[in-house]
Amino acid sequence: MNGWAADTWLIASQSESINLGQTISIDIAKAEPLSNWPKTFTMKLFGNGVSEAVLLSPTKYFSSSTLRRTYIGVASKKYVGVVRAELMGESSNRLILLALNEYAGSTQIDETPNPTNLDDHSHNLLATKSTATVVVIASPSDEPTLSANEPMYFVVGKDAKHGSDSRFQLSFKYRPFDPAGSVSNFAPFFSNLYFAYTQTTLWDFGDNSSPFRDTSYRPSVFYRWAGSGRGLLPDTWRAGAEHESNGQAGTNSRSLNTFYVRPSWNFDLANGRQLIFSPKFQQYLNKNDNADIARYRGYIDWQLRYGREDGLILSNLYRLGTGGYSTNQLDISYPLSDRIFARTGAFIHLQLLSGYGETLLDYNKSSDTQIRLGLSIAR
Repeated sequence: MNGWAADTWLIASQSESINLGQTISIDIAKAEPLSNWPKTFTMKLFGNGVSEAVLLSPTKYFSSSTLRRTYIGVASKKYVGVVRAELMGESSNRLILLALNEYAGSTQIDETPNPTNLDDHSHNLLATKSTATVVVIASPSDEPTLSANEPMYFVVGKDAKHGSDSRFQLSFKYRPFDPAGSVSNFAPFFSNLYFAYTQTTLWDFGDNSSPFRDTSYRPSVFYRWAGSGRGLLPDTWRAGAEHESNGQAGTNSRSLNTFYVRPSWNFDLANGRQLIFSPKFQQYLNKNDNADIARYRGYIDWQLRYGREDGLILSNLYRLGTGGYSTNQLDISYPLSDRIFARTGAFIHLQLLSGYGETLLDYNKSSDTQIRLGLSIAR
């Protein structure tokens, strides 16, 4: 079969966008002629915790070619951001579509060639390749240019040593080259570039003068792109450089520079739930103020996220240093209002943290389990 299995189908969408109530027109092609085509196909749509099975029926008028035909169906659920599509019960390539919403703009996508634009000879040449892939050149416009990066929250707890304390975090990312902009139209790969900033502060408001115990400042630059999501391959990738420091001088000064790679795997589960596994592999470039920090932080941040975007979300961060020292942080959040964007709104937030290095200043000091409750605006 010239590299294709006999049961492999090639699918291509006549549109890059999709959402609730929209008719989907799918061109379906076979690597070899068929005398009897299936009366219907079922296509799975999934993305951002939402999935469904869409029945595809042949159009009233279709090409007489036995290599390809057009089928249509209707999406019955609302999607946000990237939507993946593939045939259910059949071996096919996977499509990447973009959910239309108030922030959607044009997206540069290098899609599988549309079989309706190919003659039979061209299609046969295409069929000699292995399963077609879809590569997202530019990240979809499913969020504003300025958006949340890591969770943003304010939580309050009780500390045996410092009395009442709180922890708050601000985090955002900025994409300077919007996919719909002139620069991205000329060079689409620029729209995958991000600048980010995260600030985490411990505030001992129960002490005299209510001091900030320590603050971690983390500016970074990273590149983000979509993976194939097939088999063991990640759904998305990040790679970048990050600086972290606490802004102090003398013996209390702490700083380090790292390079990291962060693949992510998204697993769609029952009832709209999703499990995201996104370990962050990092290499220390400079750590003069804390030369032994790898003994307490290690080289990998193990990160899991589970739940529904419109319901309960559990996030866990685990670090194991080369010296056997560990840190574990569990965040549990539940919405108090409708989402504003994909990850922002108002949420009740519970945080449990134990182990080493709650602050960069105390990276090599252990603390008792901290339990804090508060609110978050991004998770």
